[in-house]
Amino acid sequence: MGLWPQEMEAWIGAVGVDGAAIARDCRTAGIALSAMNVSLDGRRVKDRLRGGEPAFSVLARATACGRSLSD
Repeated sequence: MGLWPQEMEAWIGAVGVDGAAIARDCRTAGIALSAMNVSLDGRRVKDRLRGGEPAFSVLARATACGRSLSD
């Protein structure tokens, strides 16, 4: 995936043990690790991703709210 070990650890810390797949999907969608605590409709990005919401769905929700999830 092209992640440094420290970056992978940060993704896993943010989104759980399935961090590799979620990190890949987020990177593909353009969602930055720094956006994990952004609240969208009352739920943080990382909670939405942990709950199974696809990264592109989270991105669309953020766009609809006028929020940027990229660095």
